[in-house]
Amino acid sequence: MNMKLIRLFFACFLYFYSITAFAQEFEKNTYKAEIGVVGGASFYLGDNNNILFNNQGSTFGAFFRYNFDPRLALKAELINTTVYGSDFDPNNIYAADITAEFNFFDLEKNPYKRFSKPLSPYIFGGLGIFTDMYAGQFNNIPNFISLPFGFGLKLKLGHRLNANIQWTGRLSLLSDNMEDDPAFDNPKGLNGFNVLNNDFLSAITVGFSVDIWKKKCDCLNNTIKK
Repeated sequence: MNMKLIRLFFACFLYFYSITAFAQEFEKNTYKAEIGVVGGASFYLGDNNNILFNNQGSTFGAFFRYNFDPRLALKAELINTTVYGSDFDPNNIYAADITAEFNFFDLEKNPYKRFSKPLSPYIFGGLGIFTDMYAGQFNNIPNFISLPFGFGLKLKLGHRLNANIQWTGRLSLLSDNMEDDPAFDNPKGLNGFNVLNNDFLSAITVGFSVDIWKKKCDCLNNTIKK
C-alpha cells in the first residue's frame, strides 16, 4: 500500500511539474510589445554619391515594436545618422519610420508548437520621414517623405531578451532643392541608380530589445483543460 502511494505521489509530482514547466516556457511568449535600441552604419546614394558602401557614417536610435502574433508586428523607429558626400560637409540627419513586419516563422520559444522557432528571417515595409540630406538647407526640419523597406533576422536570446540584424533602405518620395532646379539636378550623373532619381539612405544595424506589456493569459488552467 505504501509503495502504491509513493508511486502515485511521484506520478502526480511529475504531471504537475511538466504542466508548470510548460506554463513557464509559454510565459516567455506572453508579452505584447518590445522596446529596444539599434546601432550600425549607413550611407546615402544621391546627387553626391553613387558608390555602394562609400562614405559610411554611424547610425543609432531606438524603436517600439507591437507584436500582433508570432508572425506579424508593427514597429515605430527613430534613428540619427551622419551622411557624407563628395561635394558637401558631413550632415547629421534624423529619420522616423512606421513599418509592418512579417516573420517567416512563428518567433517564439514553444517546444509544443510545430512551426515555432527562436530564429526567423523577416521582411518589412512602411512609411517615414527624414530631414534633409544636404547640410543647412532646411535646418533639420523633417521635409522628406520616405519609403522604408528591408529585411533582417530576429533571434530570441532568452527570457524577454531579443536581438535582430537588418538592412534598411529609405527611398525619398519627394525631391530636394537640387532635383527641383534643372541647373543643379544631378550635375555629375551620380543619382541615376533609381528611376525616380531621388536620394536613397541605406543602413545596416544590429538591435537589442526587451519584452514589455504582458498579456493577460491563464496559461496554466488552459493547459490543464487540454
